[in-house]
Amino acid sequence: MLTKRELDHATETLGRDPTETELNMLDVLWSEHCSYKSSQRWFHLFNTEGERVFLGPGEGAGLVDIGDDVLVGVAMESHNHPSQIDPYNGAATGVGGIIRDVISQGCRPVGLMNCLRFGPLSKSHNAYLLEHSVHGISEYGNSVGIPMIGGEVQFDISYDDNCLINVVCIGTVTPEKIVRSSAKTPGHLLVMFGSTTGRDGIAGVSFASESFSDEEDENRGAVQIGDPLAKKVVLDVLEELIDKELLEGLQDLGGGGLTSAAGEMASKGGTGVLIEVEKVPLREEGMVAQEIIISESQERMLAIVNPEKIDDVKDILEKHDTPHGVIGKVTDDGFYTVMENGEIRARLPIDLLVDGFPVPERIEEQLQMGSGSHAWIKEPEDQSEFLLQMIGSLNICDRSWVYSQYDQHVQSNTIVGIGENAGVIEFPKGKRLAFTSDCNSLWCLLDPRSGAANSAAESLRNLVSMGAKPIFIADCLNFGNPERPESYSQFVEAVRGLGQFSHDFDIPIVGGNVSLYNEAVVEGKHKRINPTPQIMIGGMFEIGVNPVRRNLSTPLANIFLVGTTHRELNGSQFQKMTLDQVKGIPPIYQPGIENKVMNTMLEAHSKRILRSCNNIGRGGLAIALMKMVMNSDLGFTINADEIPGTSKTLTENLYSETSARYLAEVPESNQAEFLGLMEQNDIPTVELGLVVTDKVANFGSFSVPIRQAREVYRQGIAKYME
Repeated sequence: MLTKRELDHATETLGRDPTETELNMLDVLWSEHCSYKSSQRWFHLFNTEGERVFLGPGEGAGLVDIGDDVLVGVAMESHNHPSQIDPYNGAATGVGGIIRDVISQGCRPVGLMNCLRFGPLSKSHNAYLLEHSVHGISEYGNSVGIPMIGGEVQFDISYDDNCLINVVCIGTVTPEKIVRSSAKTPGHLLVMFGSTTGRDGIAGVSFASESFSDEEDENRGAVQIGDPLAKKVVLDVLEELIDKELLEGLQDLGGGGLTSAAGEMASKGGTGVLIEVEKVPLREEGMVAQEIIISESQERMLAIVNPEKIDDVKDILEKHDTPHGVIGKVTDDGFYTVMENGEIRARLPIDLLVDGFPVPERIEEQLQMGSGSHAWIKEPEDQSEFLLQMIGSLNICDRSWVYSQYDQHVQSNTIVGIGENAGVIEFPKGKRLAFTSDCNSLWCLLDPRSGAANSAAESLRNLVSMGAKPIFIADCLNFGNPERPESYSQFVEAVRGLGQFSHDFDIPIVGGNVSLYNEAVVEGKHKRINPTPQIMIGGMFEIGVNPVRRNLSTPLANIFLVGTTHRELNGSQFQKMTLDQVKGIPPIYQPGIENKVMNTMLEAHSKRILRSCNNIGRGGLAIALMKMVMNSDLGFTINADEIPGTSKTLTENLYSETSARYLAEVPESNQAEFLGLMEQNDIPTVELGLVVTDKVANFGSFSVPIRQAREVYRQGIAKYME
């Protein structure tokens, strides 16, 4: 809803009271979801430029040049509130919406990702949300024929009443086929095509821009209904329209519906638009202007067409039996005019509608950070039993219950599927890219700035462990109510951390999304999610460098620990499991060391001297090692009692989550070259032990049967979903 200040501003600017249709249009375009009125003032902190950036933030998708006239398009969005209310349709339409963002630039979609957050599955409602969200994602993505190549699933009590559904779409396009989302030429026609327009999704962006109440049912009408088969038709139609160069501009109808799509195109083109709502193809009777203009019905596109080409466009749409209508035109008056059967229902200046909102005051406060250099710990009485508990815990265990429902190979371009550190797909002309996403919300809760930067660093290491050089970032920033100083401060600090990371590593941020108001009012109390800046990074392989997986592969090869281990258990999975909370100062962000280790590991990959490699992240060294044998026929024997760094005990060595560390499997024939490379670059490296044929994880002072560990690992999620 518009605030009193916003309503007064609109009335004063117009010199009159807004009409009911105008109030609805302003409400959706000035919502947090569309306007970014609390967040855009901080985007200058991001590095958004680079030699590979063809098109940065501000369009439907960012475009990255990977050479030989091949561009990668990427977009990342959230569909959190709708998925909490209706997980199947909320998650499915999240996928549908992100696909539209990418195709609106002329890209052909080639990959999807999803990053999910729920409360603990011991609560049946959280299991219900997971089940139906995954069902919605899989049915939509599988039906439309785009492979799912990666993602993340995490659980925490803070998401009990506000799950997170973040989605990514990746596409490809050549420079001459790019379509921009602007309406530059007065007299050009506005053509809507795809599905028809109904009442589903009305005021969806307004719903997404406020905290939840206890009354969920009243918001169900704001949840869109997806139709993947209709989306497939839209994809086919667009491919033909773009190939024949029939479009002067293109925008998807997502949040804010026709108000947003036409308004933003006019704003970018410096023009105006005239919409005749009676010409919009409808599927429900009795719809009036204020409903039609803000409906968020799915699978719809808005194109700008030269009148000289309109017959060719209509021929293609009719050939594909696609509902369509010429609903208006581009004007030169700078107004968004809505007509209904010859009567004016709205006439708003474009600059007022799109970004003319009064900037809201937001207050930062000093966040209460933890103290103490390292966590109090108690050595587990039985190290073997504790490791089994951790490997089966929800935030460590196997995710195959989720990703086995996704088609990962439908376009035959998937080189490495879900379950590794990153998904890898092949682009035209032999280009191979890896994609991964990460966020450690426990670190971000303790220190949003360093937590966001370190989460990005962990995502980076996932790529580097496979041999891919990080080249771009997309993000989805999920936080609480910005009107509350603590929530707003968490957001600002996280943006500062991610911005610092993007400059420290010279990796541009090419697109993203901000999702605020992720908190619920339950029995009069505010329950906010953990700060969750979800960070997706894309990386590129050198020609001739194949992805290196994390599974141990060579008997008697040595396992090396690369990097230094510190006493950093605050915010760790170990602390969460032993104390049922996190506290203190989380692991330190180390950009200088991280960068040096990254470049050295990439050089090792380019020399092809690693057989397997894993990033040490959530769960520490012990979990990283165990994941290297979950899908291997081999085991290992190591000594983790003494390793480089400040950690003092076996437990600290095993479970510290210090950054900038890797595990590398190196055969004997390559060890001299590997160790020489590490010494040359002054990278602390220690030989932990050997790969063995016995199916045992032997840590020296204790061991774990791998068969038993696998059973526990694979049942972590599945046992709640049976």
